[in-house]
Amino acid sequence: MGAILDLAGRPWVRTLALIASILALASLLWQSDEPREPTAAADLRGATEPDGFVVNGRYLAFNETGQLTSHIESPRIEQFESTRLATMMAPEATLYDESSGVPWTLRADNGRFTEGTDIVELEGNVVLTRPLGGGRDATLITEQLTVDNRNRTVYTDAPVEMTDRYSVTRATGMKAWIDERILELESQVEGRYEPAKRNTP
Repeated sequence: MGAILDLAGRPWVRTLALIASILALASLLWQSDEPREPTAAADLRGATEPDGFVVNGRYLAFNETGQLTSHIESPRIEQFESTRLATMMAPEATLYDESSGVPWTLRADNGRFTEGTDIVELEGNVVLTRPLGGGRDATLITEQLTVDNRNRTVYTDAPVEMTDRYSVTRATGMKAWIDERILELESQVEGRYEPAKRNTP
């Protein structure tokens, strides 16, 4: 112990210790000035986790004159910045005929929206309902449906079933033009029609 105190009392040992401390401090300061690689958000949260989410979100679309053409609501929308993708839980949509304002309603288990495309892909128990007039509605059921809001169409290659008060029609593949109120069934079309029963006195 006395030898250590004796060495610490010598000027050259104190100078050497001071230089070593200065070099260590300079090394730390120099390293802190180096640019560090930014940590990607995906590395922190995991590749499958969203960058953000919206609760009870609503997406609105308007035409050139400011008329509302469609709106989509979801209790939870998750956003992924790298792919510009938003996923929707239990989305519900209303598409409006631009001339008459007649609504087409849609609902599904899940939905996907890619920013900049105006295309929404719906999956799982997709139900589309549109008025036929005379108090009747037509309901179309499928497992997958694409909504192209820019071209005002909805379409699918999957099997579909369309029902109204009097008929059931099945087909594989469908395309519909919202504003023209035209629905085209693609292939393997089969239907059953039951005329309205007359009330007998």
